[in-house]
Amino acid sequence: MTASNPADGHDDPYLWLEEIEGEKAVGWVEAQNKRTDDFLIDDGYKRDFDAVMTILDADDRIPFVGKSGDHLYNFWKDAKHPRGLWRRTTLASYRTDEPDWDVLLDIDALNKAEGVSWAFAGAARSPDKTRALVSLSFNGTDAIEVREFDIAAKSFVSDGFVIPKAKTQVAWVDQDTLLVGSASGPDHTTEAGYTRTVRRWTRGTPLDAAAVVFEVEKQDVAVWFGVNRRPGHEGMMFWRALDFTRSHIFVERRHGPHAGKRLRLELPEEIDVGAEAEDLLISPKQDWTLGDLKIPAGAVAAIDLDRFLSGARDFEIVFAPTPTRALQSWTETRHGIVLELLDNVRGRLVLMQKSEAGWTETPLPGLPDNASISAQSFGGEDDPDLGTELLLTVTGFDRPTTTALWDGHGAPEPLKSAPRNFDPEGIEVQQRHAVAEDGTKIPYFLIGKNLSAKGAPRPTILYGYGGFEVSLTPSYMAIAGKLWLEHGHVYAIANIRGGGEFGPSWHLASRKNTKHVAHDDFAAVARDLAASGVTTAAKLACHGGSNGGLLVGNMLTRYPRLFGAIWCSVPLLDMSRYTKLLAGQSWIAEYGDPEIPDEWAYLQKFSPYHLATASQNYPPILITTNRTDDRVHPGHARKMVAKLQELGCPAWFNETVAGGHSGAVDNSKQAQSQALGYAFLRRTIAS
Repeated sequence: MTASNPADGHDDPYLWLEEIEGEKAVGWVEAQNKRTDDFLIDDGYKRDFDAVMTILDADDRIPFVGKSGDHLYNFWKDAKHPRGLWRRTTLASYRTDEPDWDVLLDIDALNKAEGVSWAFAGAARSPDKTRALVSLSFNGTDAIEVREFDIAAKSFVSDGFVIPKAKTQVAWVDQDTLLVGSASGPDHTTEAGYTRTVRRWTRGTPLDAAAVVFEVEKQDVAVWFGVNRRPGHEGMMFWRALDFTRSHIFVERRHGPHAGKRLRLELPEEIDVGAEAEDLLISPKQDWTLGDLKIPAGAVAAIDLDRFLSGARDFEIVFAPTPTRALQSWTETRHGIVLELLDNVRGRLVLMQKSEAGWTETPLPGLPDNASISAQSFGGEDDPDLGTELLLTVTGFDRPTTTALWDGHGAPEPLKSAPRNFDPEGIEVQQRHAVAEDGTKIPYFLIGKNLSAKGAPRPTILYGYGGFEVSLTPSYMAIAGKLWLEHGHVYAIANIRGGGEFGPSWHLASRKNTKHVAHDDFAAVARDLAASGVTTAAKLACHGGSNGGLLVGNMLTRYPRLFGAIWCSVPLLDMSRYTKLLAGQSWIAEYGDPEIPDEWAYLQKFSPYHLATASQNYPPILITTNRTDDRVHPGHARKMVAKLQELGCPAWFNETVAGGHSGAVDNSKQAQSQALGYAFLRRTIAS
């Protein structure tokens, strides 16, 4: 018999904890924070906090940059500037050991002047590069305030564009015109809390008077848009996001036979697209058959955009995936299309070039084999024939991050290298496989000292995510290396289904009524870690955040005997009410709709808040959240801890009041959350 849907909260005794700033709820939070601090904050916590701050504030970190016009822009936080500096330099200066930075905006000084806890959320340069639209977030929220900034004067424009706080997307059309999507008020907001209208705003006129040029239905997730200002290819694209995975896509071209018309692209609803120049590039999430042509899921195919709009469908296959080789992204350059691939979860960059014989693939030279490698355009937005340079980022578990510049010829030119943050002596990286209940091999990475030598089981952290086609790939373990690996402990990262490590099918295998598959895969990895002698259940902890928080919440309630501790960050846990809380409705395509009885029937089977029962013995759990998280509601974490404590379970809670969903509004907040988590693990599995 299907249980009734409790989405209205009528039988939820802890509904009051969803009142984010409610007096009773805040009092409960403060008491819980003190209880956790009393339990975990000791000399070890303080040492870890200081170690993380040293790593995050180090002067020799890589200042990551993006190029616009003649300048490279960077946002930098350190001990003297905890909220950060927005600054710029030239490429020639950046190549030196000590670049000459021109500071444009000091966020700490701004906060002092205005008495507001702003966090920098990005900036978009104007077409002539003299102005910028600066996004400011209050303490890390997704909602932002946008202000026009004069770059030469280093000040906000007194009578310039200003968009009040909301979940906002904005783009320059020309120096005096913007496209604005802002969820400000019911007329402009979807039920999921995102913008439903796009307005064309002309300088000197009120935003409220700006004409709506595109809109979607209230029940849609959102409207997204992009402006292409590349000379000769100017135009706009609009996405009507039906849900988190399905969209209707429209284009408006300024040039060519379809100039001035808004046309819907006749494509499958689940698809990635790009149209930087002449070609339309697509990558469908499921196989797409066009007559005799089959475009496999996860492939890349190309066709001239104007010909497609005129009815042609003779796509050329640029790249076809294999069972272990999956597309992550692509970047168009003058040299060809650069694909970012995963080959058995190892990064690859290849250049695809068209010839009379078809598309040929050439690996980019001089790149390591066992690492994550990403590529981004390095300027070139003003180039009619696409840019020539790419900025590459290379990282690995025990390999400090490096960046390099590739101009299409020869090996990339090294630019910057990050420092070593932990002692790599004896550190090994292995890729292993567990076997899921249905026989599928689930890869996972194992990182630790002297893994090849058999020894006693060691304290181990198992990390996972398993959702939204997000891939977990090697990256330098600066903090975990210092606080965990240096002590001889072990870290594992599971590439479970629900992610994108093996293309769209890997994601589709764990969605909605099969969402539990990701959780079962994770449990299979946990069993493998114990069976292989790496650890034991008592010495194994799992960690995950957001969708990964849902994952580890299910480890607590569905697989409690596999773990000695659970570290759960900014989680979803109440799957009956998640659609009622903040951005939750936008994730129905991933999880399902609890208001539909047939979907609630399976949702309740992986809803930790409902699965927790007095009949189980649960391992200790630390659940953390953030009061300014306007993506995943802090009520999930609050209510779960309250219920677990009522059941007599060893549950601990911490809520910060700044940081948003990422928790990284300043380095001290990140250091606090990391040090608290590792203190918890020392008390539970590594004592």
